[in-house]
Amino acid sequence: MTTQPIMSTARYVLVGAALLFAIAAQAQINDSIRGTPSEANHFIETPKGWKQPMTPWGEPDIQASLDMMQASGVPLERCANSYRPGAPPCDTNKKWLTEEEYKQRVDAAASRVDRSTQLAKEGKFGPAILAGQIDPNLPQRQTSLIVDPPNGLLPPLTPLAKSLAYKMGSDWALPGENINFQSAKDFDSWDRCVTRGLPSMMMPYRYNGGFKIQQGPGFVVFNVEMIHEARVIPTDGRKPLDAGIKQYLGESRGHWEGTTLVVETTNFRTEPSVNQPLINLAVVGSPAGNRFPISDKLKTTERVVRLNNDMWLYEIKTEDSDILTAPFTVRYPMRNNPSYITPEYACHEDNQIVHNYVTTNRYERAHPKPEPPQPPVQVSPAVAGLLAGRWVGTPRIPTIDVNIEVEFTKNKDGTMNGKLVGTNLGKIDKPLRNFKVDDRTVSFTFPNVDPWSVSGKLGDDGTITGVVFSIQGGTTVTFKRVSGG
Repeated sequence: MTTQPIMSTARYVLVGAALLFAIAAQAQINDSIRGTPSEANHFIETPKGWKQPMTPWGEPDIQASLDMMQASGVPLERCANSYRPGAPPCDTNKKWLTEEEYKQRVDAAASRVDRSTQLAKEGKFGPAILAGQIDPNLPQRQTSLIVDPPNGLLPPLTPLAKSLAYKMGSDWALPGENINFQSAKDFDSWDRCVTRGLPSMMMPYRYNGGFKIQQGPGFVVFNVEMIHEARVIPTDGRKPLDAGIKQYLGESRGHWEGTTLVVETTNFRTEPSVNQPLINLAVVGSPAGNRFPISDKLKTTERVVRLNNDMWLYEIKTEDSDILTAPFTVRYPMRNNPSYITPEYACHEDNQIVHNYVTTNRYERAHPKPEPPQPPVQVSPAVAGLLAGRWVGTPRIPTIDVNIEVEFTKNKDGTMNGKLVGTNLGKIDKPLRNFKVDDRTVSFTFPNVDPWSVSGKLGDDGTITGVVFSIQGGTTVTFKRVSGG
């Protein structure tokens, strides 16, 4: 958690807008990105004459107390925060905010009150910790954590990956899905307080984002606040472990390219009982449903560049040829915050969540309650003619294919009702909740324990085009009429 007031980082930002798109971001970061602000260094200046500090034993000194949450306002995929009714429009081709847009966000952030800091100054440390669970983020120029592919989206998954995704346990339902909990195997490694895994653990969430870099002769330690995980990374050139030795966070080996730290990690555990998604819902804008498989070909390559006395740039490239059709790279800056407080992350103590989910779900399955009937909706004859029938919708979820079938029926009095027939994951056959039709805007909520809602425009071409959204986030969806009413 952070107890330091938000400070403007605008002094590191390009003053003139002329160079905004003049320098393209490099495929990977290294010492050469230092200098005047550009896309390559995320518009963070390295002052002329600045020299990389060195440790007493002669290695580049990159020790810092960083906070991933400074970038928690940036979604994993570009525009992932815009897929819900009322959200401002988002340009999927826009990689960076303009200087003026960024300045407006910096000014707005500077006026926010950090409740955690305020309470700490009053000596109310318990409430301060609770108030700081949702750590303040800082405005960033980038519009997505993913910088490669250039479109800011995850690359398509392989057919093998999508088949494996269906077998993964999750406590996050996909749109229209009813999930069942039989045992702890139905929960991922983060739910079980084991690990967020790589690369997820090195990406911002909403809280507990402390990231401390510590060094000793021949070693760098990445000490992450959430799940209190410390990765001890040799930089002394030692041989890698045997390929048969697998670990939750793999085996990391580091080396220096000039003053840039490069860390390559392989040898991950992949057995189903681990249930460790490649990226889980800890990352804002990640794929719905929390089912992102990994294989024994998973490899991550991290790079850390210190840009000046205050700012660090972190990058992680993820490749897995059995799962991903191409690699992807996440990159974001962090400011050193020596006053950052890292309390104990006590995940296991008195944790009854998994037990309670399983026992409650068992009871609900043994004593099912019928879905209450929903009131019919009055529509015009023209809309009724377009809407009546069965429809199949396919939301854009990179990790898994979900087909959702709904049906709208006309009543004798001219009103209509809707129901969720089911998905390719299982039959539901329950009435849609909150079904509304406003002119050509159709909206409803699926009748599931973990509800998703839909809002879309009814077209003359037999489509409903819109968004599907929940507490997990949102995505685009298009329903097509497959049979008339």
